[in-house]
Amino acid sequence: MQKIDYGIANKYAHQLEAYVTSHFNNAIEYDATPFVLAEIQKLTDDFFAYPLRDGLLGTTLVDSAVTVTISDKIAYDPRRYFTCAHELCHVLIDKEYIRTHPGIDVEDENGLPSSKDNPKERRANHFAALVLLPDAILNAVMMEKKSKFYIRHHQKVSFETLKYRISDFIQLRFLLPRSMALKIAAAFADKEADPSQQKGIYGFWRAAEDRNISLLTLDRIIKKNNDLAHGLINPMIFEDRKRKKRIREQNKLAMKELDDLYQPDDKTGFYMLADNFTPYLDEELDQRDSAK
Repeated sequence: MQKIDYGIANKYAHQLEAYVTSHFNNAIEYDATPFVLAEIQKLTDDFFAYPLRDGLLGTTLVDSAVTVTISDKIAYDPRRYFTCAHELCHVLIDKEYIRTHPGIDVEDENGLPSSKDNPKERRANHFAALVLLPDAILNAVMMEKKSKFYIRHHQKVSFETLKYRISDFIQLRFLLPRSMALKIAAAFADKEADPSQQKGIYGFWRAAEDRNISLLTLDRIIKKNNDLAHGLINPMIFEDRKRKKRIREQNKLAMKELDDLYQPDDKTGFYMLADNFTPYLDEELDQRDSAK
């Protein structure tokens, strides 16, 4: 399978995120869609809607000019905006490839550009989701307990995109197994998800984020994924093992208080996620300390 560099897609996505963020007073107002459209108009020779046949969402063509076409049959705004962001990734990264490999983005079972057997399409989908709902924005709306309907309306993302972003975020930020991340994401963002589950997921999210910003956990993040904590804290302050042990005991006491707050919900069971998170971290910390 062809290896694709996601780093360049992440770079462009973060640059656009920074530009969009500068135009809003706070994170929960973030809306990248007008900026995505403006970027496509700036970087292409032609950008227009066209009555493509059913099942076709859009295409980027590169010959003597760069042309992006979006189907005018897309009635659902989040789907149309996602397709535009997807095509923007092709314009930014894949122009030379498209020049010799013209293609048309076909709708998959979720109504999004299909990425089946094509790593460049997967990268374009990843870019689109990351631009429309960046990590910082997703974390902010979840910490503010905004509903999936609020996120769909303000950030202009479909429930399918929201589910993908939640799963991706909590795997990287909270270091949860993929199976658990997918379960949490589906329980929050699926169309048929029980609204009463959201309260438990908000509780899990806040508990996990509170734990994640503790001193000991920041030390672990710096070692595990340095770019997440770059510039936030000097890792040398953690060299004192006695100080680390004292902080760890404080964290355990704090998590015991959280356990008392987040009792399991008999109906949904999602309050238990905060409890499940604690031993997962402690076990990893024990293994790291014993290795030393």
